[in-house]
Amino acid sequence: MATIKKRGKSFQLIISCGYDSNGKQIRKTRTFKPPEGVTEKKAVKLAERAAIEFENQYKNIPMLNENMKFSELTKLYIELYAQNALKPCTLYNYQITIKSRFLPEFGSQRLKQINNAIISRWLNSLDVQPSTVHKIYTTLQSIFTFAVKQGYLKESPCKNITLPTKKFEIEEKKPVITLEQTRTLLKMLDESGYSEFAVIIKTLLFTGMRSSEALALFWENIDFDNNLIYIKYNLADVGGKHFIDTPKTKTSVRTIAMSDYLKNVLLEHKEKQQEKIAKIGSAYYPHPEMVFTSETGNYKDRQQLLKTFKRFIKDTDFCNITLHGLRHANATLLLFGGADLKLVSEHLGHSSINVTADIYADVLMESKRKLADITALSLGVI
Repeated sequence: MATIKKRGKSFQLIISCGYDSNGKQIRKTRTFKPPEGVTEKKAVKLAERAAIEFENQYKNIPMLNENMKFSELTKLYIELYAQNALKPCTLYNYQITIKSRFLPEFGSQRLKQINNAIISRWLNSLDVQPSTVHKIYTTLQSIFTFAVKQGYLKESPCKNITLPTKKFEIEEKKPVITLEQTRTLLKMLDESGYSEFAVIIKTLLFTGMRSSEALALFWENIDFDNNLIYIKYNLADVGGKHFIDTPKTKTSVRTIAMSDYLKNVLLEHKEKQQEKIAKIGSAYYPHPEMVFTSETGNYKDRQQLLKTFKRFIKDTDFCNITLHGLRHANATLLLFGGADLKLVSEHLGHSSINVTADIYADVLMESKRKLADITALSLGVI
């Protein structure tokens, strides 16, 4: 909307046309002088009409700045958009991607030099998995969308990009913990006795929660009367600084059921924690209301938890499993047990049932084979 300022008998019309490479707003001005003899009210109406006509002249004409360097664009993107629009974790990851990948490749190039063919070739040359390429592409696409909206470019060079589709070869697939290995892990945890570490691993295994969700649990999020766990938060880690954040997607906020086994494990943990707090006193600070904390009551570091887990499973035949692998184990057990795919998707907090189907395609195929066997067994032909 144009701005109208009265200047004596004339009116100054001002419109915004985006920002320049230094982040300074680009403005266009025009002076409108109403005809002699018109009333003040009529003069204002004429000025408003002139402002609309003036604005329409520039409405569809972007103030292109194709000579801007890509490095300048990323700086503006962070300052004018990302810092205000993105979650802290997303912002942190985007900044790392910009610094480590985009600036070395495109930093010194002018925007007009970057096209979709160049971006496609570069993305396909990256020695990473397709899922990682897609994340990189999403970040780059966001930057160029910002450039178009600000009027630096007429259209984004991220359109019609050819992304790699190569899948993991069988021998390259990420390790998956089997049912027998899961039993072995549970036995190892039981034999190790009580520890907060063992409780966390059992919680991940029996709920399919993300480790960041488990480490953000408060005792008030657990309903022991109805065996329910309310997942409302996520423990974020931005450059080593921890804080409680909201989950990335709406579907991540969910309610999941817990077994009596896990209920008893958590109740024992709560009792042990209260004994510890009573013993340490005010030194246990600042999060005594949280389910899992550091030795002194601070946030539990996820990377340190992973290191402890890797030490615990060292020299086993599933030593390459990560904390996220426990989430996959939970989902696999549910699907093999005949759980409905939609319920499993909601249980995991996936954005859609298609995401679950894609991730567990192999498990679903095996379940379908078992379903076929059930029919044959019922007919007595096998």
